[in-house]
Amino acid sequence: MKKLFAILFLSFFTSSAFAQDAEKIGAVKKFVEEIGNKVITVASEKQTSDSKKREKIIAVIDASIDAEWIARFVLGKNYKSSTEPQRERFIKLYRDFMINTYGPKFKNYNGRKFTVNEVVEQGGFYIAKSEFLPRDSNVAISVDFRVKERAGRLAILDFIAEGISLIETQRSEFNSAISQKGTDKFLDELTERVENLKKQK
Repeated sequence: MKKLFAILFLSFFTSSAFAQDAEKIGAVKKFVEEIGNKVITVASEKQTSDSKKREKIIAVIDASIDAEWIARFVLGKNYKSSTEPQRERFIKLYRDFMINTYGPKFKNYNGRKFTVNEVVEQGGFYIAKSEFLPRDSNVAISVDFRVKERAGRLAILDFIAEGISLIETQRSEFNSAISQKGTDKFLDELTERVENLKKQK
């Protein structure tokens, strides 16, 4: 009898866990689909200028990411050794750098379809394996989104194209620059890069 009760008890909680996981996977899929479809909608607006499309897509990307978490990850080992003012400056700069570098790239995704093919759990994150299908080609553009629930909401923490992680690539680049130039010099140069990006139309 006790054995039967234990089996039923385990079965109940296993089923409950599967249901919760399926629910979260569904929520992640819907979240990423909404972002992708917003990008396609903006990119397809014939009466909207390129500069306005850029602004609107940047706003979509900015609202969907957790810029502070990403900035801390990218700063890596230098986060602990930097001062509080340096951290605050980098977090703000990196947010501007990210949305002004990668937001405009989505402007070119003038697609007819966006699809989330699969969502898998990976190391506490969810990977949404997605595709943009351009209007003038049958060759899909693959972009994976790394998503996690942060502060009670889903947020994108990384974009992965052709197997290459955006934040891991920049973590390597930025930490190398800090090692060579020091944090303050690196921040000054990043400030200049951000200002130049903002001037682009």
